Parts: sequence; structure tokens; C-alpha cells
Amino acid sequence: MIDSDFVARMADKCLLTDADLDAALRDTTPKRIQTVNLHHLALAARDEAFAQTIESADYITADGWPIVSLMRAQGVEPERVTGSELIERMVNEGEFAGLRVGILGADEAPADEFHTMLDEQGVVVVFREHGNKADWDPAEIAEILEDLAVDLLLVAVTPPFGDAIAESVRAAGFRGTTLNIGGSIQMIAGSTTMAPDWARRSKVEWLYRFVQEPKRLFRRYFVECLPVFARHVLPTYWRQPAPALASLVGTPVPATSPALAPAQPAAAAASQAA
Repeated sequence: MIDSDFVARMADKCLLTDADLDAALRDTTPKRIQTVNLHHLALAARDEAFAQTIESADYITADGWPIVSLMRAQGVEPERVTGSELIERMVNEGEFAGLRVGILGADEAPADEFHTMLDEQGVVVVFREHGNKADWDPAEIAEILEDLAVDLLLVAVTPPFGDAIAESVRAAGFRGTTLNIGGSIQMIAGSTTMAPDWARRSKVEWLYRFVQEPKRLFRRYFVECLPVFARHVLPTYWRQPAPALASLVGTPVPATSPALAPAQPAAAAASQAA
């Protein structure tokens, strides 16, 4: 269920900038980070179990302008922080050199190319699993990741399954960082392409993606997401002060994320909230 309390809890744990996300990935504290977009909200609105994956994440990012608007209505000022742009940084910059990475999901061919790209930047890929997701055992995966001393698990599976399996692996004992990146590897090294800079700046990245895959995305965008946007997101645009509205169509407002803290089990977090 999506209500004001749910959105407020999202805002409390929102990483506000790309730099904040990158720092969280280099930090060794066990944690799960969920990149939340409008589709996540649509899933959460109709499925309490999926909403719990957002609740149990240690941190979220605003992966899309609708989530940026929701967070700003709560008094925080995030930039748009996406999994796909993180992956783009990982294969083009050397700041993650030495990180031990696992890849769960994605098709094998684009994952091969992605693996090569990471090698070139000094990122050490020590685990990959691209098989039938129905056969994945979270406890077994967590044990392998621990044995291989994986620092960061990239879960390249779209929601709702990707977010659920990420939480299950973390709950089964994986003590690294888990990050959901959806179809980002496919965008970097597969048949789909990332939206160009002009589309991102113009806030029409969703339209660029829809043109590439209209059959797959029509239901998601217009049947599942549009009602949630109209009910929960659109009103936040009108409630925001002029500077915040201007920032949604111009340069993002600089922001500072809350300091990283040791991750808490979901039950402990819930008891503190109570």
C-alpha cells in the first residue's frame, strides 16, 4: 500500500546523488539498495509483499523524475539516480577498481561483454549466474557469495522478482552490498540502448524506451503506471514551491544524503519506527 507514511519512509533512506550511491557501493557495511522507479510504485500499490521489498531495503534511489518529485514533496532534494547510469560509470571510470562483484541475472551474451568491460576498469567479477531463475536457491547463492568474498552483488532481473530475490539472498546471510539494476546490463551491452543525453535532460527517457519496446512496455506504462502517477505523483508537482518545480525541469538542486549507517534487520527497523 502506498500512503504518506510509506513515502516518508522512502525519503528517510534515499541516497540523493550519484556520488552518494557510489560511496555506498564502496562502503563495506552490509546493505541492500533498491533503485525505485514508477513501476516499483505501481507494483507496490497492488502487492503488499512487493511493497515490503521497498520497506526492507536499507537505502533507495530516485530512479526517475516521478520519484524525484515524490521525495521533494517530503522535503528532501534528490537528483535522479539510476542503476543504468551507475553501470555506465562502472564500465567507463576506474573508481570501482578492486571491487569484487557478482552478477545475478541478465542474458549470458551481454553479461559476457559487460564482464569484459568491467575487467578493463579493474573490477573483479568473481560470480555469475544466468540460469533459470526458478531454480535459484537464495541460501545457496548467499553461501557461494560469502565463500567468494563478494563485495557487491548486481541483481540484473526486472521487478518484481529481481527485488524479491535480492532481499532473499540478503536475508539468507550475504553480508556484502546488494543492488538491483533491472535491465541495465542489457542497455549497456545488449540489444536495447540507453536513452541519449537529450532525452534524459528533457525527462522523456520513458518515451525513448517505449519506442524501442512498445509491445513489452505498453501495459507497464499506460495500464499499470499511469494510474499510480495520476494518483500519487502528479499532485506533488502542484504542491511544490517554485524553486523545486524549476529544478524538475532544469538543473537538479544540490543535496546531501544522510550518512551511511550500519544496516539494521527489517524487524529492528520496524520496532524503532514503532
